[in-house]
Amino acid sequence: MEARPSMAPARPQSVKELVAQAENFAFNVNIAMKHWIRAADTLYQEASFALSDGDFGRAYMMLYRHSVLVLKFLPTHPQIKDPDNKKAFKSLYKRIDRVIKDLEQLKPEIQSAYNEWESAASSAAAEEHKRPASYGAFAARDPTLSGNARILDASEHQDLAVDLAQQELTRRGRDKRTSKHGSIWDARNSKNRESAEGRNMENRASQLDDGDLRRQMEATRRTLDMAQERRDFDAAIYDQEANNTVAPNNYYYPSLSKSRPVDYEKSQHASSREPQPIRPPKEQFDIPPPRYEEKVGIPEPAFPPQVPRKTYLNDYPSLDATPRLLGDVNQPPLPPKESAQVPQPKKERLAFKPGGYLENGDPVRSIFLPGSLRSKFLEVASKNTAAGLETCGVLCGTPINNALFVRCLLIPDQKSTPDTCETENESALFDYCMNEDLLMLGWIHTHPTQTCFMSSRDLHTHAGYQVMMPESIAIVCAPRYHEYGIFRLTHPPGLDHVLNCNRTETFHQHSIDNLYREANHPNGHVYESDKMPLEVVDLRMQ
Repeated sequence: MEARPSMAPARPQSVKELVAQAENFAFNVNIAMKHWIRAADTLYQEASFALSDGDFGRAYMMLYRHSVLVLKFLPTHPQIKDPDNKKAFKSLYKRIDRVIKDLEQLKPEIQSAYNEWESAASSAAAEEHKRPASYGAFAARDPTLSGNARILDASEHQDLAVDLAQQELTRRGRDKRTSKHGSIWDARNSKNRESAEGRNMENRASQLDDGDLRRQMEATRRTLDMAQERRDFDAAIYDQEANNTVAPNNYYYPSLSKSRPVDYEKSQHASSREPQPIRPPKEQFDIPPPRYEEKVGIPEPAFPPQVPRKTYLNDYPSLDATPRLLGDVNQPPLPPKESAQVPQPKKERLAFKPGGYLENGDPVRSIFLPGSLRSKFLEVASKNTAAGLETCGVLCGTPINNALFVRCLLIPDQKSTPDTCETENESALFDYCMNEDLLMLGWIHTHPTQTCFMSSRDLHTHAGYQVMMPESIAIVCAPRYHEYGIFRLTHPPGLDHVLNCNRTETFHQHSIDNLYREANHPNGHVYESDKMPLEVVDLRMQ
């Protein structure tokens, strides 16, 4: 993959464009229902991670695609009547109302960002963004690379990407532990304060069906509600300033309070028969109040004292000469507001450029693998390898800054033969991923007696991963021949051809070549780093 220069972010995408992208996927009944259910869960998880990063465009696209998949396509799958599939589908359908509500809250945010860009960009700049160019055309398809984002090249900043990921994972873990003790205040000082606070508040509702995912999705509502409150507050300030722009003809001052009898005197003479003093007449603004000299009987001088010199506001440069309305006397002064033509800049997101592109031009995010992945997996598989049996594992991780980081190797319950490996009890696999905020980014398996390649069975298995997450990878280890490969399906022709293949034999020939290719750097989007830790979790029933 050739190096590309750093580019500015593309324009924000409109709601219409995001909907078009969300609907642009191929639903094929040749893929098992369990793979489509896993894809729906992955979309929901992707949306929650995008919200954590402030990436509203990707979150909207993932949620919309999730709703289309659940409402339109899954009910038409031939395996929908299977008891396990029916139960899993019911769980997906239960959260549709929540997904639709999230979409409605995200929609004005996305449209507002698009309108701001449209009003700020000149016609020449707009045409430049619309002009089909190599990187610009690809970036326009990726909502993460649009809007207020700083874009870096992962191939040139591999160590930085890993360091930032470790910092973010540490922060998320700290927020999660803090929330378990009922405190949300420490999270307010972390990155994405509003999203973190929303997740921590939702940690207290972990008994609900969706667990951690529900916490993350509730962050959407809190973040968007706060954004709406800020917009309402800015609008109120703007209206107030607009009213104060033209100076009124008259100044309004607070009225003088009416005089009242002194309670002390009343209490002292309440029991006396002496007549009470006459109540003084009401104060009039045009009649000056009696002077102290008149009250005590001191004769006034022959000439009244001079009226003090008027002091003008210009003599007090520190005072605010802007008149204030009567109703604002007890209110604190409004904060200054910048000109409407110069909006306050939003916090910049960090996003890494795509690690590569599919054959049809769609971008794929970079994937970072721990350097110890192969050795640890082969150690887990050593017993099966000695017996000539395959072993498989699932690569799980987290998206951060538009890159994917594998941090957990899950060994699911499985049924192995010398040539195949089928996962079982996948509900335990899904539950673990949801509870630990993990995405399934691919899989790894051994060929104990063969060389390193993708068999026809492997291609069909991987199609279920790659259909909804184009970055998904398949790793093959051939310990007998000391071979190791990282692969993905080509698209086109590989993914489409495998999806349309109706042959049911375990191993069969396909009519075309070029069905898959290597995915590791420098010719692909996969990087390996010795700085990344790896957790191995064995879910097999012993």
